[in-house]
This record gives sequence, structure tokens and C-alpha cells, in this order.
Amino acid sequence: MKHFLILSCLLVLVSCTGIKELPTKVVDYPSWISSRPISSEYYIGIAKSSKSNADYQTIAKQNALLDLSSEISVKLSSESIFHQVDKGDTYREDYQSLILVESQKNLEGYTMVASWESDDEYCMYYQLSKTQWQKIRADRRQKAITIAYSHYKTAEAYSFENNFISTVHYAVKALDALHLHLNESLLHPALEQPLDILCFQLLKDVYHSVNYKMVNGAEHREMILMGTNISLEPFDVNVGIKNAPFKVRSSFRGIPNRLFSDESGLVKARAKGLDLYKENHFVQFILDWDSILQDVNASSGLKSLLEFPEKSFRISFNVLWPKIAINSTESNLGETMSQSILLNETINYLKGNGFEIVDSNNADFIISISSNTNKGVANRTMHTSMLEYEFVVKTSTGKVIYQKQDRALKGVQSSFESAGINAYERCLDDFKWDVLKGFMSYLEGN
Repeated sequence: MKHFLILSCLLVLVSCTGIKELPTKVVDYPSWISSRPISSEYYIGIAKSSKSNADYQTIAKQNALLDLSSEISVKLSSESIFHQVDKGDTYREDYQSLILVESQKNLEGYTMVASWESDDEYCMYYQLSKTQWQKIRADRRQKAITIAYSHYKTAEAYSFENNFISTVHYAVKALDALHLHLNESLLHPALEQPLDILCFQLLKDVYHSVNYKMVNGAEHREMILMGTNISLEPFDVNVGIKNAPFKVRSSFRGIPNRLFSDESGLVKARAKGLDLYKENHFVQFILDWDSILQDVNASSGLKSLLEFPEKSFRISFNVLWPKIAINSTESNLGETMSQSILLNETINYLKGNGFEIVDSNNADFIISISSNTNKGVANRTMHTSMLEYEFVVKTSTGKVIYQKQDRALKGVQSSFESAGINAYERCLDDFKWDVLKGFMSYLEGN
């Protein structure tokens, strides 16, 4: 009871006096932190860093210089390449970001004005004279123009020699030397136009100098590409430039995905086969411009600036199926049959595979079927007859391209005549698999 009374008294005492609040810590920042300075003579960079970071001084410096760089504006000169090549606002914004990043990495001439720290924070204050920075930029620009001019003249000399790859190589090197100054006027005293625009125009002209021309055959073809004796013509295209890479797209088998033009300026492709059941085929050659720029180490920004419409050439094929005429002479024991069994089987099979059956005057291939049966052995109830046939395919010029014959097909019935019919009927499966499918394999080049 005594303890209970003491606890009650303490609670009453606390409720009467209240809870005492902790005093708020007031940070006394210097004026350059609490109110950012404004100057017409200097770029200013100020940044804070928490001392919870082990490398807080380095972080504060980096952020202060980044802040300083953000004040350096990128203006587009009326003579800059951006007024000649419209890449859109996104590209200009990306370029401006690049300049800011590069400026931050390559700042010089700046000085530290002040630093400040508390128990928890560290702050730094840098400034850079605008006049001094303009002079630094002007010196850098002049040095870049001198280097780029040398590369441009080398590229120009190679262009006169029709050396495509070397022209591109040195023109890109020239632009790469200028890439941090493309927003400015880049005039060289020996040239009438800005250097970056001349480099770009040279690359554009060289790119469009690639002209495709068939060496043999037509650009658009209709061909019957069936039969082992029919081979695909080589795809030789004159591109007019030596040792240049080309991407290749093709529906033919055996053509690689990438080829180089040879010393004569020819791109040569050889096909090993094709899908005969595909109606349209093609071979397409595409100048591998991206690969060329990559080989000369063009930066991503330059690659975007040098995007030109695809330079390609397409050879197309419309595969024609041969038209086929069929005639047959089918006999049973020397007598012409009223129903042509092998002829009907051949017509149904070929039509089922998509072939058109025409008369002999309009045919690419002419099939001739001749067949007859001969009497075999007989007893009192059963008779046998033997079927012989020949299956010959000729071209419209009379050349034999496929031939098949068989002399051992037997029919058994109650008479020689019915045994002969039976021999025809029994041979149909073998005729289809051995003769007709064999002919199809020939047409497919197998």
C-alpha cells in the first residue's frame, strides 16, 4: 500500500510539470551557402556532402564542379553542323549533355573560393572566370581544327583515288577531333566552309557513291529452277568500291551473311540450293555502314550523326514450275486399254504436287509412258500376266532428263486378260514410289 501511494504521487507530479522539449540545433551556414552568389564574371559551383561518406571531400568537390559545369551553356552557332543536319531536338539535347559531361571532366582554370564544414556536413565553393574559360575553349577549338584539317585533307586525297575505306576512316577521324565543338563555327583559313560541314558532306558523297550494277543476268528474273542439270547462276554485283563489307540477306542456301567486295569492286555470292516450294526468292546486298564506322572507332554520337538511308541492292527471283505434258500408250496383251491406268496415276500425282498439265506445244517437260503385258504361266484355274513399262521425261528440246523402266510386275487372275489388268493395279504403289517420287526427287535436285 505504501509503494502504491508513492507511485501515485510521482504520476501526479509529472502530469503537473509536463515533458520538457529538447532544443533544436541551429546550423549557422555561411552566406554563400544560405544565399547562392550571382556573378556576371564567373561560373559558380557549390555543393554539400554528408560526412557519413568516408570520401566526403572528394564527393563535395565533384558535385561542386558539376554544378559549375551546369552553368556553362551550349549555344548553337548559325554555321554549326546542326543547322545543316536536322537530327531533331533529342539529338541536340543528347549532344548538350555530352558537352556538359566532357566539360566537367576537362575543366581547368577554376579556383576554390571557400570551404566550410560542421560536425555533419562539408561544403565547397568553386568559381571559373567566364573570360578565361572562353579563352581555354578557343585554344582547344583551334587545336582541334588544326588536327581535323590534316585528317580532312588526307580523306580528300583518298577520295580522289576512290579509296572508299580510307576516305571514311580519315573523315571520321576529322569529325572525331571536332566532336566537342560541333555546336560552334569551325572555320579553317584555307577553307571556304566550316570544316565539320565539309567532313560531313565528304562522307555523305562517299556513301552515295556506292552504285550497284549486275555483272550478268537480270535484276528481276523468272526462272525454272528444277532438275539436277539446272544450276543457279552466280550473283556477281559491281559495287564500285574495294574491300568493303556488305551484309547479305538471302532465301537461298549456302550464301554467307556477310561478304567483302574484292579488288575489282565486285561482290560475289554463290548459292548451293533453294526451297523449290517457295515461289519467291531473293538475294539482297546491303552496305555494312555501321561496321565501317565501328572499324574506324566512330563514337556513338558520330554514328547517330552519320546515319544515312540504307544503301542496298536486291535481286529477285520468281520461281516458275515447269509445265508438263503427258502422253501414254498402255496395252494389255498387245491390245490398247480403254482406261489408261498409269496415265491417270501420273496426272493425279503431279497435279496434287502443284504442277500444271498442258499440251505438248506449251510444255517444258514431256512425259511419255509406254506399257504392255505378256502372258505368263497358267493352270486349270489361274493365269498370270507380266507387265512391262517405260517412263521417259524429255525437255521441250528433246533431251532425255529422266528414265525408268520395269519388267517384273505380275498379275494373277482367272484369265490372262484379267491377270494383265491385275498387274497394272498391283504395280501402282511401286510406280508411285519408285517412278513418280523418283522424278520429283530429280526435280528437287536430289
